[in-house]
Amino acid sequence: MNKPTPEQILAAAKTELARALQLLIAARNREYRETGVFSETLAAAIAIIGFVRYDLMTGLVSPAEAKTTAAKLPGPARIQ
Repeated sequence: MNKPTPEQILAAAKTELARALQLLIAARNREYRETGVFSETLAAAIAIIGFVRYDLMTGLVSPAEAKTTAAKLPGPARIQ
């Protein structure tokens, strides 16, 4: 049978997330050009997809590398 491996599924998911991120960024840029403001909804969607693509997918593909990267990151930023 032609069942995809877990690595193939993760690679396809990363590709789809990258495409969705590109589309959201293009929509945000177009909205900014037309209205002069950024939508909070688009910004939130971009942040969520970026988190899933870069942080969660890294952990799924190579957990040891994700732990090393997380250990090097500074603490959470404070918004004043």
